[in-house]
Amino acid sequence: MGIVLILGLIMGSGKAQGYNAYRSTDAVLLQLKGDSQTESRLEEAFIRLSGSTNVLEVRVKIPYHMINYTPADGTLSSSSDLTFDLTIRVNSWQIQDDQGSGRTYFTHGLLKLNDISKPAMVEYTTLPAGDDQAGSFNLSMIIKFNPHNFNLDGPNDKERFIIRINDATVNRL
Repeated sequence: MGIVLILGLIMGSGKAQGYNAYRSTDAVLLQLKGDSQTESRLEEAFIRLSGSTNVLEVRVKIPYHMINYTPADGTLSSSSDLTFDLTIRVNSWQIQDDQGSGRTYFTHGLLKLNDISKPAMVEYTTLPAGDDQAGSFNLSMIIKFNPHNFNLDGPNDKERFIIRINDATVNRL
């Protein structure tokens, strides 16, 4: 039986500060334009799974310059970032049972970017981590999105982006 996936609501602003307590992992932003591809390293990706709600949350900071975007108010500092928030409903028991099997899940998550929420394509694979009895696991993910769905118009309207996260630690709540 497949995983029952329901789009979740984005976490409240009060929870956002809790991400500071979690370990981060590296991520890569791939920008696809026609036949060319540009790869940029992202410094932080936070992934957490709430066992009580079975919601997998991914938060990544994307520097504006990586997507050739200038905010509407025209202010742009070198420390400016877009917050990329993705939520996916998962069956944590099935993930635990399937880890190490190499099974890849294909689904949609709810992505909030530039204050706009839209579905995004997600592919993820669970990887064993630590003691199987503790239920720990890592994830590798590929998240596909179109910047124009989030009013991030760059110089080329044919651009597509992929965020790739490899062997990331999942912070369980």
